[in-house]
Amino acid sequence: MAAVCVIALSVLLTTALSAPVNVEEDFQTFFHGEDYHIRLPSLALEVTFRNRSSPRSGDVFLMRGGIVVNSRAKLNSHLSHLIIDAVDEGDEGVYTVKNPETLQDVQRTTLIVRDCSNELIVKYGEHFNIPLLGLTPPVTLEYRPSAVEANQTSRPALMLLTNTGMSRDGYQGRITVSERHASLSAVSGADEGSYTIRDAEGVIQRKVCLNVKEHQNFVKLHRGKTLKIHLILNSSLVHLYYTSDNDHTPHLLLDKGEFTSAQADLGFEERLYMDGSWIFLDQVKASDVGEFKVTDILGFTVSTTHLGLLPYRLESLYVAIIAMLGFLAFLLLVCLLSCLYKVKKRGQRGAALEKIAHKSGEDEGEAFRQVVKNITKLSEDSKHSQADNTEKSQSTEVDIKGLEVSSKEVGIGNLDTSDSGVGFNTALPLDTDTDAADHNLDSVAVSVSEAPPSPPACCCCRVQAKHSSCCGSQIKSSS
Repeated sequence: MAAVCVIALSVLLTTALSAPVNVEEDFQTFFHGEDYHIRLPSLALEVTFRNRSSPRSGDVFLMRGGIVVNSRAKLNSHLSHLIIDAVDEGDEGVYTVKNPETLQDVQRTTLIVRDCSNELIVKYGEHFNIPLLGLTPPVTLEYRPSAVEANQTSRPALMLLTNTGMSRDGYQGRITVSERHASLSAVSGADEGSYTIRDAEGVIQRKVCLNVKEHQNFVKLHRGKTLKIHLILNSSLVHLYYTSDNDHTPHLLLDKGEFTSAQADLGFEERLYMDGSWIFLDQVKASDVGEFKVTDILGFTVSTTHLGLLPYRLESLYVAIIAMLGFLAFLLLVCLLSCLYKVKKRGQRGAALEKIAHKSGEDEGEAFRQVVKNITKLSEDSKHSQADNTEKSQSTEVDIKGLEVSSKEVGIGNLDTSDSGVGFNTALPLDTDTDAADHNLDSVAVSVSEAPPSPPACCCCRVQAKHSSCCGSQIKSSS
């Protein structure tokens, strides 16, 4: 019986130990003086803490059985979070939350406390100012580098400025103190870290972290323009790297004030030159697109310049000239289409007159064409003889097979036509290039086509008569 109990207990213990444990790991970073909140799904949970600076000391209970057992922790009013007030370096470590009844779900959070209450971002080479308003001078300034500030906050800080105004080696002339702020000039990547201000009694009053960022420049130029790169530091203290967009391998162009052979390999020869703390690249082209990075001798990035090309664009003057030429071409096209339309319309009317003439018979058509020719000639003559509009009147009489046309007192733009009792009189000027002239020609054509047949006339009347002794007058007298 005892053997059976031992076997059963062994099976239960093996099952419990072999059960999978779900451990959730998390990392959080807080500034010095912030409150850390630990979420509690249930008050029956246990919360323990293991100090980072002394991991061998074991776990310290903060909460057990729904009761807070450590002075550094307290419950909020809703009993939903365990709060650690104003964390500092001593609160760095691992916080474990678990349920003693079910050990499968365990939550571990690693807390990192920064050695500053806030962080200021300053660009490379600029001034770092720490406010001192409300502090009693003299003050002292302590510094922890970024690596120490993040991982070894328990180590003592470096004294940069004493209460007597003495500066540490390497910082002479860079630190100035006034009533408003303490200033560190020409910051670099090596100055990153935490700075602590203590008053005259040695009490910590300010903890500020410095984060140095490089200068970011995004430059887009037209093809053929000049790229300017500011080194910020002396050329003998920097390196210049170039990385093409097509080849992401960095190439060293400038090494402590001297250009390298990569200048010719990359096609920058005779285009890349230096003037003081400025680098110039002339006649930029598509193959130059990429990144130019300036670093100091310690490897910290000073500035980054991203070069891009703008699409080709004409000058404003050229655009205006092209627009004007386009407008003139449009006007010429409109005029050409108008002329073609008038020519086509005139041709259609001429074809209609020819058709009417053919229908009237060969003799009548010939007479009609002669009449039209005479009318056109008179109209053209009238344009060139405006100053001689008082000349003697002309009389023309044509009688062809009963067709009689007479013109009396023909002046500028005046025409009188009669045909077998049907007469047309117009006071408008005749112009072959106007619609009025075309209208009169159509009227004459209609008159000829609708005229009744006339008695035959003698052959001498087929031409213009200038004498009263024509046989036509004899016919009139006999009638």
